[in-house]
Amino acid sequence: MHATDDEHQEPELRPGPPWVMEDMIASEAALPAEIAAAPGAAALAALLRAAAGEGRPILFTGCGTSEHTARACAAIAAATLPEADIAARDAFEVQLSPPSDALVVAVSHDGGTASTLATTARAPAAALITARPGAQGDGVEPIVTPRHDESWCHTVAYVSPMLTVALGLGAMTAEEAGGVVAAELGARPARREAAERLGGAARLLAVGSGLDAITASELALKIEEAAYVPTTPLGAEKILHGHLPAADSSTGVVLLRFDPSSAAARDARAGNVAAATAVLAMPTVTLTPAAPVSSVAAALLAGALALQLLTLELAHVHGTNPDLIRREQDPYRDAAAAGAVG
Repeated sequence: MHATDDEHQEPELRPGPPWVMEDMIASEAALPAEIAAAPGAAALAALLRAAAGEGRPILFTGCGTSEHTARACAAIAAATLPEADIAARDAFEVQLSPPSDALVVAVSHDGGTASTLATTARAPAAALITARPGAQGDGVEPIVTPRHDESWCHTVAYVSPMLTVALGLGAMTAEEAGGVVAAELGARPARREAAERLGGAARLLAVGSGLDAITASELALKIEEAAYVPTTPLGAEKILHGHLPAADSSTGVVLLRFDPSSAAARDARAGNVAAATAVLAMPTVTLTPAAPVSSVAAALLAGALALQLLTLELAHVHGTNPDLIRREQDPYRDAAAAGAVG
């Protein structure tokens, strides 16, 4: 669960692996077909195309994991509707400064995130992508995703909205998406090797440019939720401009290279980062697609599965339970309560 979703039912507290998160990742193999068969993808696509045709801005929003997938959804929609005015913003910020004329597409997996619901309530037109409809309010179109995430370290909740947008707008077919997911699930041994290389790091940096900046943000959140290792998302250019003085051999680096655009330039800059981290003896791994990707949707989907599997394997390495994002421990449950999480 990202830090702002309503707690309808707590995940099963298992004594050891396989964790519920692992079950959820495995279930993503069926997600493309399930979402293609559900009515939500077509309904959302109709709303997006209508707004674009009318010249209205489209704003995707959410909190935590839902914000990251909102950014991914915006990128997929922008690639498919290039003439449309499409953006993504954090729901709390949208709540403070609501748009006057946009279609707001909010994401809240459990359907109860207060800041997110506030954005839809104040929008002139709104939809809510959720696995748990019912709290969205009058005038808000529910876009229901078919599979509920049973771990609070959300994985299905990240992939479902982006697949809803991608399949609805025709950015990829269910068969294509299923192939991407299958390839990434098959790459789990490589993700395990990467986790073992990073296992001794006291701190991690998740580094990506372009679309991979979205993936890096979600990776940082997932690692902190699941493995309790401080992780900072940074751009491939940003890390080289002032961040390395705070790093040393106890700092691990994950380089993400899924974005197929400007590939040569992105590869070269990632190589510069790897060269710099090698001088400082920083353990560094590079995640790349298990099979070639050529579209925005495929790059984000492949990156999603890769980051989830790396996180799961880091939880195994560190011996942590990802499912309750540490709220099985009283101080962290109390902190969530003090912070009015929900």
